Amino acid sequence: MKRVVVSILFALLGLATALGGAGLYSGYPEIFGIHFVTTGGWRMSVGLLPAQGSDTTPSVALSLDSVLAAGQAYADEAGQYVLNYYAGAGATASLLRANPELNGHAMLGLETFFAQMDNLGIFGELQLGQRFWFYPLGTSPYLGFRVGLTLH
Repeated sequence: MKRVVVSILFALLGLATALGGAGLYSGYPEIFGIHFVTTGGWRMSVGLLPAQGSDTTPSVALSLDSVLAAGQAYADEAGQYVLNYYAGAGATASLLRANPELNGHAMLGLETFFAQMDNLGIFGELQLGQRFWFYPLGTSPYLGFRVGLTLH
């Protein structure tokens, strides 16, 4: 079993290197997740959703987001501290629940890099959109957020 876990970790590290980066995040509604980023501005993530209401089964959320705009919001004179912004759109599907759901959202985030860690970004992100579920058919506003680390 230990060999399988180590093999999966090395495979994920290789995939992250090939794509452009990977990281970990936490937030709402996902309590923990991993994401992979490409150099073209795409981000794929898999997160764990806690059980909700009468449904005691935890769920898995799969997300695909695209960064549509990005830039530098702040940099100090010495270049030791840089704050970047990004904005985009995406969709998330939650699976394994008795009532699967889908949401489309816009996202706005801030990411900072320090000179000593120029390939490690610390980010915070807000997501706002519309959530759809299929049984019974319904919709509601969606609000989510994430904080995490990305190794570029």
